[in-house]
Amino acid sequence: MAYIYETADDAEYDLLRAYADYNMSHPTEAESIMWDLLKAKSIDGHKFRRQHIIKDYIVDFVCLHKKLVIEIDGEYHLDGKQIVKDKSRTEDLQKTGYTVIRFSNNEVIGNTQQVIKDIKKALMEIIPAKKSLPLSPSKGRGDSATQKLPLPLERAGGEAGRLSSLGINLNAWAVDAACSGNPGPMEYQAIDLQTGAQVFHFGPVKGTNNIGEFLAIVHALALCWQKGLHDKTIYSDSYNAILWVSKRQCKTKLERTPETEPLYQIIQRAENWLRTHNFRNPIIKWETSKWGEVPADFGRK
Repeated sequence: MAYIYETADDAEYDLLRAYADYNMSHPTEAESIMWDLLKAKSIDGHKFRRQHIIKDYIVDFVCLHKKLVIEIDGEYHLDGKQIVKDKSRTEDLQKTGYTVIRFSNNEVIGNTQQVIKDIKKALMEIIPAKKSLPLSPSKGRGDSATQKLPLPLERAGGEAGRLSSLGINLNAWAVDAACSGNPGPMEYQAIDLQTGAQVFHFGPVKGTNNIGEFLAIVHALALCWQKGLHDKTIYSDSYNAILWVSKRQCKTKLERTPETEPLYQIIQRAENWLRTHNFRNPIIKWETSKWGEVPADFGRK
């Protein structure tokens, strides 16, 4: 049976894979119960995978043949901002052809039989998609490297003109990170200065802002290398992150614990990439006092 593999670009895949592996080795109670229900084709013979990478997401469980995604929601999914993120994630997966069903932890733990019925019902209602030629994971990853996500109109139009008038190179990506606490939930992203499109996004994961700024630059460099964009300029408003990249070392003081070990594995891979690739992309300090907030800013100040 042929499956379509739709995964992230090579530059991001290693980051996602590290967290997927961590999640598999540290499941919640509800996730463990769900996996016991799904593994070994125990639901009507359908094969499920857990902590599977689709585009730049890690989904809890997926039946690739039916393109059914099952997500298990903990309490933090009730937060207003997380609800918006979950909705956007679901809509993006649906555009790719996936059906997404969600269960709370309490439903999985306290009403298992109803959960099984709902999964069976969803499987029965999905009309099989037309067969497509299988793609290898490496080829599939490149398809979603640059996401054309909607951003404010001024970024896509007037903002580009303003930046150009300031002498800023528009053949560039701006990167930035945000962190709630130190350490805390950290995420980073890149924005194309010419189009206003989000090039990539990663997180949130537990980390620090400086680590996020560092990884964002390395992620941008690796993606430029993969695509042959060796003249693309990378803008960052973090002097420390630019310095760390120039020294090929992330000099963080974040405590190394079992919880932060996956992030440390990513840092090591990033440092190794820097040491083994002779990149030539200009990395420019974004001058906030002159130019305003970096376009990749998360707007939480």
